[in-house]
Amino acid sequence: MARKPKIHQDEMYFTINQVAKQIGVVPATIRNWEKQGLFVAKRTESGYRIYTMGDIERLRGIKKYSKDENMGINAIRMLYSAQVDGTLPHKQEEKVQVSKKLLSQKWKDYRTERGYLLEDVAKAVGISASYLSKIENTQANVSYDVLQKLAEFYGENILYYVQDTEEDRHLVRKNEGEVFSIGIEGMTVESVVALKKHTLSSMIYTVEPGSGRMSPSTHNGEEFVHILSGRIKIKLGEQEYILKAGDSVSFRSTEPHSWYNCGKSNARILWVYTPLVQQ
Repeated sequence: MARKPKIHQDEMYFTINQVAKQIGVVPATIRNWEKQGLFVAKRTESGYRIYTMGDIERLRGIKKYSKDENMGINAIRMLYSAQVDGTLPHKQEEKVQVSKKLLSQKWKDYRTERGYLLEDVAKAVGISASYLSKIENTQANVSYDVLQKLAEFYGENILYYVQDTEEDRHLVRKNEGEVFSIGIEGMTVESVVALKKHTLSSMIYTVEPGSGRMSPSTHNGEEFVHILSGRIKIKLGEQEYILKAGDSVSFRSTEPHSWYNCGKSNARILWVYTPLVQQ
């Protein structure tokens, strides 16, 4: 539950009507943002909402993401969830189930091959050693957040740990790739490589508007992204690019990168990743 915002006597406050006029929305929109868990307004003793200049800037940001960039509510909440000042509630969301395809022997193999102790890895990512053991033996229900923390600890892309296919074949025809969830709402992944052992991972992402990977990540490897349909906004370091159908971008995965579907329809993206960087 979010902390109740404190009212300070020496601070300037504005009414909801004043704020709505300043940022160019109607008061009902601000109330709706609060109802959706994007913002918690301060209130007077009589129950009226009041806002500081800092609140107004926060609301401008929410308007920018929701109105101008068409970002979904869950995506905006993810962006602001790192805030620790209590102005936004940490609303409990129903977790999207992670596919069993992400629970592979590779997690254990990677740890043991590099000499990491079970207890040390578990402590570093904030879980128990017994729980990590269950993950490594594909016996646990696990969230995307936990697997992402593990992948970040090892310095790899989470897709590095996807299970290998059961059969070794060259050809994957249209719509015959294995589709699975990595645990991010509004996103599915289709593997279009069917080799048992491979270093080049090729996936087709189908991403709903507003969904994506909001938090910047870094890991080993290189990536190539080609937009099949729709549009996404991708941030590489300090640079931002809007990619539309037919556009491509490539980058070293050690560069901080984040992205989301900024369009109004589903985006389909060919995403190619290799953990090996040629020096």
